[in-house]
Amino acid sequence: MGPTGQTRHRKLTVNGRRAVYGFVTASVPLAGFLFFNLVPLLIAVATMFVDMDGYDFSSMRWNDFANFGAVYGDSRFWHSVGVSFILTLPHMAGLLISLFLSALLARKYPGHKFFKALFFVPYICSSVAISVMWQWIFNETTGILNDVIVRLFGADAGPQWFSRAGNFTVMLLIVMVWQAPGYGIVMFAAAFTNVNPALYEAAELDGAGTWRKFLSVTLPAISPTIFYLLMAGIIAGLQTFDIPKIFAGDSWTGEAGPGDAGLSSALYIYITGITFSNMPTASVMSMTLFVIIFVVLFVNFKLQNKWVNYDV
Repeated sequence: MGPTGQTRHRKLTVNGRRAVYGFVTASVPLAGFLFFNLVPLLIAVATMFVDMDGYDFSSMRWNDFANFGAVYGDSRFWHSVGVSFILTLPHMAGLLISLFLSALLARKYPGHKFFKALFFVPYICSSVAISVMWQWIFNETTGILNDVIVRLFGADAGPQWFSRAGNFTVMLLIVMVWQAPGYGIVMFAAAFTNVNPALYEAAELDGAGTWRKFLSVTLPAISPTIFYLLMAGIIAGLQTFDIPKIFAGDSWTGEAGPGDAGLSSALYIYITGITFSNMPTASVMSMTLFVIIFVVLFVNFKLQNKWVNYDV
């Protein structure tokens, strides 16, 4: 083998090793996807059409789509879907709040870096820790919020946050609104820095003020980021589980707050599948929730051309 052949053989050997290393590296997340995502998904699809004893797959029995009738005839499930849509509202409010705060931070007032980090803290905090903290605040007897309300308004007692359905819902919305804006602020901060300064200069030459520049230049330029955060907020809201789970307390009874005010779809799926070991029905609920999320996102994707500008 001549020098040219030896060089070519060496290159093939090196490329072969690189291919092996690349395959091994890529196989790690691929294996994780197969075992923790794809396999459970296939099992869920299979259990939708059968009856089974607890988690015993050997006891699967075809049931002529009875699980679908049980779910779609369950008023409690549709109530949970309504609760899930309500729990998307904090994410929409968080989107507006984060846009407003990011616009202020973009003006680089003194201390803007500190406040940017401060606003992000609620997002990175554990939802469990946040829920426990807010439970202390909303406690009907020892909570600081009711104490402030009693002192300011001279009431005999503060609102019954944990025993009235309306107050319970408001409490969940407050907690989620407090947590929601952090991620949006970081995303908007990056989006603001990518706006072409020449567009602002052209707007100033046309006599545009601060508000007009924001509406005509900034909003169209950051509309893709708004669209992304809107989609992420809808998904997060419809899949909300942790905060209602903590505030609902002992879900082993199947209840989720007064009047099931905290019964999100994800929590109801958990109660059905884990608490009552009814995996087939929970699988139908899960797939139904997936279809609902898919339809909502599909409609939003179809409408994005009316307001999202990718050319700025």
